[in-house]
Amino acid sequence: MELRQLKYFLKAQELLSFTEAAKHLNISQSTLSQQIKQLETELDVSLFNRIGKQITLTGPGRLFTEYAEQSVRKAEDGKLMLQDLKKIRVGTVTIGVAY
Repeated sequence: MELRQLKYFLKAQELLSFTEAAKHLNISQSTLSQQIKQLETELDVSLFNRIGKQITLTGPGRLFTEYAEQSVRKAEDGKLMLQDLKKIRVGTVTIGVAY
C-alpha cells in the first residue's frame, strides 16, 4: 500500500468520479483506476461499486476512508515535523564562569 494510492482513493471517494479525481490529481484516469485496483487487490476488498462511469463507496470503502485519512494526515505531519527540524540551528554554546 502506497501513500499515493491512499491519496488517490480519498480524492475519488470525495468526488465519486474517477475521471474528476484524475483531473484534480493531474494524472490520467487509467492511472487512477489502476492504482485503485492495485489497492483493492492488496486489501482483498472492493472499495468502490462501479456502475458505468459512476462510482459509490462500498461498506468496506466507507470504513477504510477514516483510516486512509488518518494515514495521509500522519504522513504529512511527519513530513512537516522533519522540515521544522531542519530549521532548528544546532551549534555549540560555550559558557565561561569567573570565580
